[in-house]
Amino acid sequence: MPSGAAVVRYEGKRGVVWRIKYADAAGKQTMETLGPERDGWNRKKAEAELRERLVRVERRGWQRPRPLTFEQYAETWFGEGEARRRWKSTTVAQYVSVRRRLVDAFGPMPLAAIRPRHVAEYVAATARGLGAATVNRDLAVLHAIFKTAMREELVDRNPAEAAERPRVPRFRPSILEPFEVARVLRAFNDDDARCVFLTLVLTGVRRSELQALRWGDVDLVENVLRVRDSKSEDGIRSIAIPATLADALWDRRTRTPFQGDGERVFASPTGGVYAAETFKSHLAAALAVAGVTKALRPFHDLRHTAITNDAAAGSSPIAVMTKAGHANMATTKRYLHLAGAVFRDEADALEQRLLGGRNFYRPESTSDDLTEPEASVHAGSRPG
Repeated sequence: MPSGAAVVRYEGKRGVVWRIKYADAAGKQTMETLGPERDGWNRKKAEAELRERLVRVERRGWQRPRPLTFEQYAETWFGEGEARRRWKSTTVAQYVSVRRRLVDAFGPMPLAAIRPRHVAEYVAATARGLGAATVNRDLAVLHAIFKTAMREELVDRNPAEAAERPRVPRFRPSILEPFEVARVLRAFNDDDARCVFLTLVLTGVRRSELQALRWGDVDLVENVLRVRDSKSEDGIRSIAIPATLADALWDRRTRTPFQGDGERVFASPTGGVYAAETFKSHLAAALAVAGVTKALRPFHDLRHTAITNDAAAGSSPIAVMTKAGHANMATTKRYLHLAGAVFRDEADALEQRLLGGRNFYRPESTSDDLTEPEASVHAGSRPG
């Protein structure tokens, strides 16, 4: 072992702490604190860490980086995020509060000094005031920050790697039944809000997708709506629209002062982004008139209403997934479950393929019937 390299056992007021001492590639003496014995550190683990550092020094010319606080590194990470990671504006807005909470908790701490116990303390404290989904989002961002720091060799481990995540309550959306959709549609006293409602329940687009929709994305000849601005690549899609919605959109285009292909289908009075609060108030009034007492999240639950009823109407799983803009079938399965979809046609098609469409348990079946499917499956040639 090189001269000056050593494992140091330090016994202080708070117990035993293990450290390693070595010279980096620049010859600078470095004393690095690994952690206390209560976190599992001992001589054997410390010696393994020291050997790993010496390999870095010899093979990669490693120099211990300047000490950074979490706040300094996090500000850089968030600052680069929008450009380098191509975050959407909605993601940037969402991360404002995440950044504030993380910096408030870890800001002055040296980046390399943050340990799993600090993360666990943050989770426990944050979970007392915020929902599980929010805490899990914070953890995901914290993990991403340290993953980047590890790649840049600023830290040796990710303290958020094994953090225990709060359990998210079971997802229970409010879904309108078909008769409720018809009642609510008739109850609107605002034509713009009625058209928004109809678009949401017949296409299942997300709020951001609806707000970004331009007239150039709506083909009222072929009756196709094209989603070009979505939160993911899978969300960019074309959706066939029924005649009812096509007529409603055509009527809207004839009435709106913003008719250009580059202008918004649903816009504010000045042509800007359509306000979610505007639709929320009109929807609440329509629900009351229609006598529907379900508490709906205006855009989220109407998207669920569209996709769940689409599945219940007999659409195939792939069609539901594609229309919804889901990245995988796992998300779509939640809607299929809510719809109670049983896929009768698919069951009959499988019977036709495997058994030739015959029921061999009926009394009228004969022994001759039993040989024909087997021959059709295994012969490997067309009859003829």
